[in-house]
Amino acid sequence: MPAPEKLAPQNTRPMTLLIVGREPSVRCELAQLCLRAADVQVVGEAESGGKAIDAAKSLSPDVMLIDVALPDMSGFDVLRGAGSSGPLGIMISHRPDFAERAMAEGAVDYLLKPVSADRFEHAIERVRRRHISEQAAHAQSTPGMMELLGRRPKILVGERQHRLYPLNIEKIDYIEADGNYVTIRAGNTEYISRDTIKRLTADLAAFGFVRIERSILLNIRAVEFAEPVGHGTLAFTLSSGTCLRSSKTYRNAISSVLPWHHCRSGVDL
Repeated sequence: MPAPEKLAPQNTRPMTLLIVGREPSVRCELAQLCLRAADVQVVGEAESGGKAIDAAKSLSPDVMLIDVALPDMSGFDVLRGAGSSGPLGIMISHRPDFAERAMAEGAVDYLLKPVSADRFEHAIERVRRRHISEQAAHAQSTPGMMELLGRRPKILVGERQHRLYPLNIEKIDYIEADGNYVTIRAGNTEYISRDTIKRLTADLAAFGFVRIERSILLNIRAVEFAEPVGHGTLAFTLSSGTCLRSSKTYRNAISSVLPWHHCRSGVDL
């Protein structure tokens, strides 16, 4: 499986992480894997569910790596105890049959022991994207938070009929490469801009945009529904009625935002 396209950190503060597991050797291995990610800082370890809940309250980590099997409770109990406003969770187990339950309980990803470096990196990338997305959403609803994050609300400028229009990115459906320009589509209206898909992919990732094909950057908020169509691809139907099909090349980037490979249909992207 190709590695997911990495998303550059949007601020200087690293993601803080709490490791929860009863086996010291496993906790040590996970801590070593965390050293590979420059924007991840391990702030503590816990050997039981009770200690994990206490540590989460005192340390307020952004992420918890949680073993399903704990001496006093299950890792699912810890994840539920953290609540929807608590740390993001990555579940760990030697049992593959717990994967669906982990995602249903709200975990961002599920890792099988022994955890490989590549698989761990993929999970960290998924949680990184979720973390940045939640920061952006919180920033938009909290006065002054944009300044704390060092960013301003994003506005793109599109040209149409020799006029320049400031565009609210929430109203954009998707952006398509067009030679030396990009075409910005919002509903039934098109604008052009002298920009590149590559730059816009990095610039708009925290705002819910994801590359689904070499020339298409999609605003996830514009999606009405998506359907697996085979060979690791999806068909996205937008609220405007437009249908866009993804490329297998970008399935990791898509699944880091929308975990469709855990859907009940059993289709694995």
